[in-house]
Amino acid sequence: MSTDEQLMLSAAEGDMDAFEELVRRHQQSALNVAYRFLSDRTLAEDVAQEAFMKILAGADRYRPAARFRTYLYNVIWHLCVDVHRKRKPLRLESLRPQPSDEDGPADAALRDERSARVQAAIRNLPPRQRMALVLKHYEGMSYKEIGKALRCSARAVDALLSRAKRQLKEELKDAI
Repeated sequence: MSTDEQLMLSAAEGDMDAFEELVRRHQQSALNVAYRFLSDRTLAEDVAQEAFMKILAGADRYRPAARFRTYLYNVIWHLCVDVHRKRKPLRLESLRPQPSDEDGPADAALRDERSARVQAAIRNLPPRQRMALVLKHYEGMSYKEIGKALRCSARAVDALLSRAKRQLKEELKDAI
């Protein structure tokens, strides 16, 4: 089985089957990252599709200095920031946990309220902090990988995440 980096190098030589395999492997995670940042499914689908188109268009310039996934997230990061700058904030489509059979109406209402407040607090983070948080907590990336995706040092990622956590803690101190 070829690595992502090998597939990308093959795609640079015109192997569209290799590129299609890369898309199959990473399409869902690209969509997830864009959605968690933008909170809009349609925009996230557009960003994920555009990211793969940009990667294909620049395939001949690809150098596997980092994992392909890191390269992909860097492209998504820049596209998300562009979209974020061009639009007015939209109402967040909250991903609420499913109620259990033991939950009563009051429990469900409290859970929904907390979820909405957490999502709103995340949405209020500055873009770099929000993307660092998404890549760390939803994609499980290391500080080094996040740094490569955001083009900063692992130490800068640590600072971004620390500031994000402080802001979330402050905004949510009464919620949880």
